[in-house]
Amino acid sequence: MAAMLDETRGETVPPRCGTIQPVKPIHLLLGLVLGLIATAVQGAEFLPVEDECNGRQALIRGPIEPGDYERFLDFMARHVAGDDQPVVQDPDVLWTVELDSPGGDLDEAMRIGRFLRDTLATTEVTYRYARRPDGVLDYARSGEVVCLDGDDRLSGCEPDLVEAECTGACLLVWLGGATRHANEGRLGRHGLGDGQSLGDYFAALEIPETQRARLLDPAAGDAWLDWSERHALGGRAPAHEALLAACPPPLTRDESFRSVASPDADLRDRLMDRAGAHRACRLAREAEVRAPWKAHLARRLDGATRGALAASRSPR
Repeated sequence: MAAMLDETRGETVPPRCGTIQPVKPIHLLLGLVLGLIATAVQGAEFLPVEDECNGRQALIRGPIEPGDYERFLDFMARHVAGDDQPVVQDPDVLWTVELDSPGGDLDEAMRIGRFLRDTLATTEVTYRYARRPDGVLDYARSGEVVCLDGDDRLSGCEPDLVEAECTGACLLVWLGGATRHANEGRLGRHGLGDGQSLGDYFAALEIPETQRARLLDPAAGDAWLDWSERHALGGRAPAHEALLAACPPPLTRDESFRSVASPDADLRDRLMDRAGAHRACRLAREAEVRAPWKAHLARRLDGATRGALAASRSPR
């Protein structure tokens, strides 16, 4: 299977297949039991989305409400530390969170965002998911058709996809990602306000002051962020870059192209070796940072599982 270039990280990684898999029954059953005994409050949905090439990632959709931080930790405990992990699991994908939410409780969103930054998670806003008749989550179609001219593999007509939207409190969660992507979806600052807690949150996340001012000013133009603003807020956080400073440097955009297209086989091999060395170093350093959180999530899952089993056996 051909590999594709990840230009954000300067590495060569397996492609995403786009074949979305259903939730495994054991994962679904445990989540259902824990959800029933934990709370009846409705908030955001936390869902695993899995493809056959790279494994499982997380999806947050719907309004963010009080109590969602604790519910999200319960979900991540099952997601990261559960015993039903896919046969193939890319660690980058495991710690990637897709977002599609109209916003909600700002304080709760900041708690989720701090967790994502502490665990070096990646946040993305891409396309909206919908459940197919067979129960599998897949990209939602708008009903329109998009056609591209040409004679290459990208030409032809495909159903148009519905873009995900992430506004207000959801934007705070997205900003919490140590790496952030929003090339396809929509980001908005609706309902943020200009409170001191937001300014402190943005400062802790190392958001540049110019972007902070735009996010906090209710009169600063359109509430939807344009492509250049999304691009300025995206990418990798400075602290994350500093963590990787001792690793072999990632490939530049030009080197990435030459690693697969150069006629010089020796050059291709050297570049691919360096990309692989960078990826191995990066994953090792990220795993060190995540280890305490992963242990915490495993303990949380163990306690929740024992509690769920005890509750299911108790007399009615």
